[in-house]
Amino acid sequence: MKHVRLDGQEESIKRFVLALAVDPDGAVLELNGQAVACVVPPPRPASGASTSGEWTEEKNLRRCDLIDREIDGAISPAEAVELRQLQDEMLRYQNRVAPWPIAAARQLHRELLRKAAKAQSGSDA
Repeated sequence: MKHVRLDGQEESIKRFVLALAVDPDGAVLELNGQAVACVVPPPRPASGASTSGEWTEEKNLRRCDLIDREIDGAISPAEAVELRQLQDEMLRYQNRVAPWPIAAARQLHRELLRKAAKAQSGSDA
């Protein structure tokens, strides 16, 4: 999720955005009758829910429930934000405890590109 800092924006823009975030159900921005954005307040952790980097079964069950709701088309804007935050938290945890072996994949990719370039230059001759 992209974070946009309002600190450097004009006061009128800050007031506009902050007024949108007041409604707990969020606000849909429209242009020419078409929805272009949805603004919802950030979700608050459920009472007792940990915001630490530890990934729990409770968080994963909630994430799975929200994914199901998203697939069914029944997810609210606030739940969509919560899902994105849970996804980000899960990926940070995964990268910390079991990172993907991306360095080896990048090395293999470079090697294959080198071989392809060599084969291509040999066929041009």
